[in-house]
Amino acid sequence: MKREPQRVLAHDQLFAAVAALGIVAGQWWIMIDLQIQWHWVLPTVAIVMFAAIVIVYLVRRRQWRLRRGIEIALAGLLVVGDSVNLFALARQAFFLSRPEGAIELLFTGAVLWVMNVLVFGVFYWLLDAGGPDMRASGLAKQHDFIFPQQTDPENSPTDWYPSFGDYLYLAFTGATSFGPTDAMPYTRRAKAAMAVEGALALVTLGVIIARAVSLVTD
Repeated sequence: MKREPQRVLAHDQLFAAVAALGIVAGQWWIMIDLQIQWHWVLPTVAIVMFAAIVIVYLVRRRQWRLRRGIEIALAGLLVVGDSVNLFALARQAFFLSRPEGAIELLFTGAVLWVMNVLVFGVFYWLLDAGGPDMRASGLAKQHDFIFPQQTDPENSPTDWYPSFGDYLYLAFTGATSFGPTDAMPYTRRAKAAMAVEGALALVTLGVIIARAVSLVTD
């Protein structure tokens, strides 16, 4: 059955919206759990930006470039939220006189890691080849990521088209291997984004969880 790019785009937009709301909720919960001051600021700004995206989509659907600008800004804000939470968790784990228990640290670190995967899954989906609207319309010129299906057409479906799930998997592999294993980054901005994701994942898995395990064995 042939997949139509516009139909894939509609499904992807729904999945990305659900993921974005989940990220905002998860980051807010972590900020409250870590007792970060002004913990409501970033989530509130994110919700306002999300509402603006929905309004532009419903009222001015053809002005997708305006919507894309807000979407990229929202994705950047979510990356900032991840970084703030990771810094706060690392500070609590290593520098406070009474860090929280190992189980709590392990759970919070795992939630942070999941948020990192979701954030960059959304970011890669928005970044590649000018965004999902450009890819669906066939106007994309330069791809930021090259998937195996795009380099091996003989063993790939003729109508293959990267969906949100492909970018989510790309983010998952980047967070587990700290580098590309599926799609390859072809532009500097794609390489920079993957470097940031790998750094955040490395700190989360290699430092926070390691500290939690050491607390268990103490």
